[in-house]
Amino acid sequence: MSGGFVLADDGLGRRRGGFPHLDAPGLVHAVTTRDGPDLGDEPSHHPAHAAPAGALAVALGLDGAAWAFQVHGDAVLHADAPGYAGPGDALWSDRPGLGVMARSADCPLVLVAGERPDGSAVWGVAHASWRSTVQRITVRLLAALAQSGADPARLRAGIAPSAGPCCYEVGEEVRDRALKELGPGAAAFFREREGALHFDLWAANRDQLREAGLRDGAIVTAGLCSLCRNDLFFSYRREGAAAGRYAAVIGAVRSGQVAG
Repeated sequence: MSGGFVLADDGLGRRRGGFPHLDAPGLVHAVTTRDGPDLGDEPSHHPAHAAPAGALAVALGLDGAAWAFQVHGDAVLHADAPGYAGPGDALWSDRPGLGVMARSADCPLVLVAGERPDGSAVWGVAHASWRSTVQRITVRLLAALAQSGADPARLRAGIAPSAGPCCYEVGEEVRDRALKELGPGAAAFFREREGALHFDLWAANRDQLREAGLRDGAIVTAGLCSLCRNDLFFSYRREGAAAGRYAAVIGAVRSGQVAG
């Protein structure tokens, strides 16, 4: 399902996005825009990354957030404390007060949240670059949540703004890798248009969410391309090395706290 992504003022004059279907008591999340904070000034494993990342989490009512050094791989990390969690491309947590965060400048960020059968909440985020997508990072994140006791039928997911199928051009080697890693069905995620090959990362990650057991109605794609809407989102494809990084963060506030 496309759409279902809302941009609104955060009260400080900055546009911030969210998925209404992810809203639940105590659960908070946000997708930032060019309005900030810019998470691209320093690599995510640099100590200076902590200040803007922590400030964003606190603004949402969380105690803090955990983040990874994104390496375009398949590692999924469990976060139990705020701060740098190590190298990886997906994080999840069930600790009240803690958010998990990923950053991007074109790659899809996949937010997931839901409940275990006992009602306790779990949440996670994946940085689904093309390399991580063909390594099934979204399936791996959902597998970690399921192993923790989460019921896939009670999970919801949102695919944040990123390079869309309209603009994300790749070489034949990318399609070859996808077919090798994901199987022949991956051919459906590629389209040739005006002599260029385009990879639909949104569709590829929706497929992985469905494979992991999520219902179609629980999956929402923002449908905003970061190249088309470079006025709203940073884009490495448009801006090169000068591009900043927008972020997606999700977590659950501690009981008694007020969500941001």
